[in-house]
Amino acid sequence: MATQANSLSYAGCNFLRQRLVLSTLSGRPVKIRKIRARDDNPGLRDFEASFIRLLDKITNGSRIEINQTGTTLYYQPGLLYGGSVEHDCSVLRGIGYYLESLLCLAPFMKHPLKIVLRGVTNDQVDPSVSIENKPWCGFCFVSCHNPTCETKVPHKAFYFKCIFLLLFTLRFRG
Repeated sequence: MATQANSLSYAGCNFLRQRLVLSTLSGRPVKIRKIRARDDNPGLRDFEASFIRLLDKITNGSRIEINQTGTTLYYQPGLLYGGSVEHDCSVLRGIGYYLESLLCLAPFMKHPLKIVLRGVTNDQVDPSVSIENKPWCGFCFVSCHNPTCETKVPHKAFYFKCIFLLLFTLRFRG
């Protein structure tokens, strides 16, 4: 694991997404230790690893190191690049889990973010995609174009899988 004097250090999995987003916006590396270290299934969950892969896709030059057990994460953020990205989200969390962070990062990207997210569109924990399909902050607009939906029935629960194209465009008030 890389260690740097100017990196922020945290313990536990609380606020993992927020810590990574703020690290990306500030440009400061972050080291998170003891991620579910005492749990029966220690380390990062699949949806958290998927979120880290998404961060890697929308940035340029990020350095991510995860120990073998997944209980320690070092993240040195790269530049927010944007561009056209496709990502398969984990089915354990809804697309809203990923969108919340993308809405925070998108206005600061070098190029407009055009992203296709594939995954669960509605669950009991995360905001549904229809909530994110609204004007946001007066200058950034998220739009969903022609969703293609299909239903799957894993573990006797209905999951709706949808493909969404999200276009982030800046509107300046004037």
